[in-house]
Amino acid sequence: MKHQKKLNRSLFLLTLLVLLIFFLSLCIGYANSSFSDVLDVLMGRANNSTLLIISRIRLPRILASLIGGASLALAGLLLQTLTRNPLADSGILGINTGAGLVVAITVGLSSRIHPAFLTLMPVFAMLGGGTTILLVYFISRKKHYGIHPTRLIITGVGISGMLSGVMVSIISRLDDFKMEYIVQWLSGKVNGGDWATLATYTPPLLLVWCLTYSRSRSLNIMNLNDQTAMALGLNLQKERLLTLFLATALAALSVVLVGNITFVGLIAGHIVRHWLGNDHRIIIPASMLVGTIILLSADTIGRVLLVGTGIPTGIIVSLIGAPYFLYLLKHSNI
Repeated sequence: MKHQKKLNRSLFLLTLLVLLIFFLSLCIGYANSSFSDVLDVLMGRANNSTLLIISRIRLPRILASLIGGASLALAGLLLQTLTRNPLADSGILGINTGAGLVVAITVGLSSRIHPAFLTLMPVFAMLGGGTTILLVYFISRKKHYGIHPTRLIITGVGISGMLSGVMVSIISRLDDFKMEYIVQWLSGKVNGGDWATLATYTPPLLLVWCLTYSRSRSLNIMNLNDQTAMALGLNLQKERLLTLFLATALAALSVVLVGNITFVGLIAGHIVRHWLGNDHRIIIPASMLVGTIILLSADTIGRVLLVGTGIPTGIIVSLIGAPYFLYLLKHSNI
């Protein structure tokens, strides 16, 4: 009973913090708005300039950060469950880079960035991300020994570096407009700052969220050793492939929405497991809330404190995530 109260209180505090950062991010920016201005927009009483700033510029970008941060955190959590490795993350394992490479190739081959291209981009991104993680998985796997966490991380970093080199060679041959588009995406600039983009990518992400949560019981069993999981009737091969598919879909779709941002899943998944345990019925929503807090805070800092510098959100997250990754690597037992 006491443990349940702690879990409920933790989820409530995380939700409250997300709402606080959400309204704070709406209120502050290059042109500051008061809390009453935000309320006027919500009530339909705001003037045209305030309505334009909040509803057309800030709100779509904030929602993109909310949805993208939650999805990246959930992808990281699934990969950590799949590999039983606290250092697993979609960026570190190469999913982001694989998705980015396919997007870069598609942009390079297209004559211009057509609206139809944006509609098909989730398919391209999932294809690239899925192919990359499968490649990482099979290269790091040793016959009769399965997957070792350290091999998985090293393979992911190596393939990610190789694909990044290929991507740079592609970008160098593009015109200035396409080059700027891809470079901004690679550095983690939030791209989903308009309602049309949100309308395209939010429904599939929400569907994957629901599918993932419906697998909470199976994910809990996957935390156990293989013999116990199979004794409880779990088809491990099927569940691992499904988990890999869900993680890839989450990472690829969110990467298209918010750019190539790493470490969100690593930080959120590790913090939540350390804080709330391993019950996926609890840590799935909790990790999504933590991921939202991380990405939305980083984006708000970039918009407000570093205005005019052009520093993308992904770089701000990396300044936090890279030292945290090294800290975990130093103190882990893998």
